[in-house]
Formats: sequence, structure tokens, C-alpha cells
Amino acid sequence: MSRCSKCRLAAECRFRNYLKDMRIELEGSILDIACGPFSLGCIYDDVHGHDNSPGFVRCLKERGISASLADISQLDYPTKSFRYVVTFNPPLRPFRERGDLRSGIKGFLDEMLRIAQDRVIIRSGPIMSLLPSEYESLIEQKGANYVIYRASSHFHGS
Repeated sequence: MSRCSKCRLAAECRFRNYLKDMRIELEGSILDIACGPFSLGCIYDDVHGHDNSPGFVRCLKERGISASLADISQLDYPTKSFRYVVTFNPPLRPFRERGDLRSGIKGFLDEMLRIAQDRVIIRSGPIMSLLPSEYESLIEQKGANYVIYRASSHFHGS
């Protein structure tokens, strides 16, 4: 899976440590939202990156990592289309620009839960206090700066 040495090194230093801290292994399809230039696609095969930077998306595609260019508020993926939906340190600016930060984060989580078959993983200190309390029953694991939701227990109404 060594797509490139720089990518591999960055992925090892960053993503593997995140996943180790959360005590989770990923296997299967992954949607990596706000992935930046070093998506989980650097260490896993079945990853689709999602970012709003044309340069980052181009960089991912050059490495052979599937990626879409779109804002994090535009998650136009079919329901239950990825086993895991993951975001590490997403920007808050898109939510602030649209008005109510708390309702923006709730809508983001709603969409992530709709898209994920198994788990939604969010790692972001700033988002932790903004997560909606109505989904606490879906929390499988929570730390100071991350939360893992059981998407398989979430029933999205049509």
C-alpha cells in the first residue's frame, strides 16, 4: 500500500496514532471527509477522500486515491454507501458561515450517520462540545477529542 513515501510517513505519524488512541481498526470502505492532502487512502485501499481544496483533491488523485471536490456541507453520497465515515479535524468555518454552528454540526452528523453502514468517527477537540445530545445513545466510544458513533443503530427516516 505504499503509494508514496511522503504520504506513507505522514499517514503513519498521524492517522495510525489517531486510530491507535481510539482503539479501532478500519476494514472496508471509508469516506474520509475534509481529508486534506494526506487521506486515509495513504494507508487503506478502499478510501474515497472528500475535500474542498482543488490542490488536495488533485494530489490524492495523482496518488491513485479516489476523491471528490466539495465542501463538507455537500455530502451527496447514497445512504449506507461506506462502511465508515471519518473526519479528522474538520474546519468549523463552513458551519459558522451558514449561521448557527450547533445546528450545522448536527446536520453534518446526520449526513455522516446516513452515509455510514457501520461507524462514524469524528476526531476534533473543537467539535466535541457542539455534538448533539440526542445521538448519545449511538456513542460506542468517546474520548477528550474524539467520538465513535454506531451508525448501524441509526435509522434514517426518508
